[in-house]
Amino acid sequence: MVCLFRRPAVTIIAGSFLAAGFFAVMPLTGHAAFAQSFSEVAKPEVPAEVNNYPLDEKFLTKMEAAQAELNTMDMSGSGDDEAGTGDHSPKALAARIEKQPKVMAVLEKHGLTAQDYIYGYFALVSSVSAVESENEEQLVDELKGINPAHITFGKQYIDRIHKLLGE
Repeated sequence: MVCLFRRPAVTIIAGSFLAAGFFAVMPLTGHAAFAQSFSEVAKPEVPAEVNNYPLDEKFLTKMEAAQAELNTMDMSGSGDDEAGTGDHSPKALAARIEKQPKVMAVLEKHGLTAQDYIYGYFALVSSVSAVESENEEQLVDELKGINPAHITFGKQYIDRIHKLLGE
């Protein structure tokens, strides 16, 4: 069973959630840049396209269905970073997914685009990370930039999100 994303077993704070997300897409890219430490690849804030992504139950249901189907697929050989760019931005990750016909067929079947899958996935990770870190005094400043609607959504659907993330 292959999952496009695997969330590391560390608490992900808002400022480094993308770095953790980069490690999560290793099966898609297989690039050596993932060996870098969080501090080398961490972004100072959640990208706007992720922070503004609309999270709702309909989207979560689509993601659950698509991920369940993707988990049953053999994805070997489809994860090389052909261009060798090392660009692990959400936009670049979505562009790489668009070049994978098997993945795109599943996403389209469930009414998702590559951008929905990447931006929405990172928004879900961000929402859960924020919820789990809410009571950590040292992280309060880090959480200020997280979309409050994402935090509310994360609180409401935390168990489903954890299951989707493979936790």
